[in-house]
Amino acid sequence: MLDQHVAVITLRDSGVRMTPQRLLVIEALAGNRSHPTVEQIFEYVRERYPTVSLATVYQSLALLSRHGLITELHGDRGTLRCDPDTSSHAHAYCRRCGLVMDVPLPPAATHTALDLDTFNPTQVEVSIYGVCAACAGQPSSPVEAEA
Repeated sequence: MLDQHVAVITLRDSGVRMTPQRLLVIEALAGNRSHPTVEQIFEYVRERYPTVSLATVYQSLALLSRHGLITELHGDRGTLRCDPDTSSHAHAYCRRCGLVMDVPLPPAATHTALDLDTFNPTQVEVSIYGVCAACAGQPSSPVEAEA
């Protein structure tokens, strides 16, 4: 899980200047288990730093990703989400409400995926799509039928 103090030290040690906007992006993600969208992070930062641009937030997230501090999720609905938990796990996406949940992976799954003779993987991603328990009793929507 992203630790604010560790993230700042990691970036500073890499020569990255710590701007107020970057610090707020890190603050928005530190300990956050909700897999926020870029727009949600932007709103968090903008409430505290009204002149921030969406481009600045995207650039800050790309920087955090390049340094291995977060994982960018390109899962469901074409919306970029951020995961500050970079440990090995899968993600389950609810096709109705958009909820994203962490799913533990058995160690053998990660080990098997990384045991390739002709390929050097740097990351393993597993995505599961379906309907969460909260949505299971609700009628399906046209959006779900298209997915």
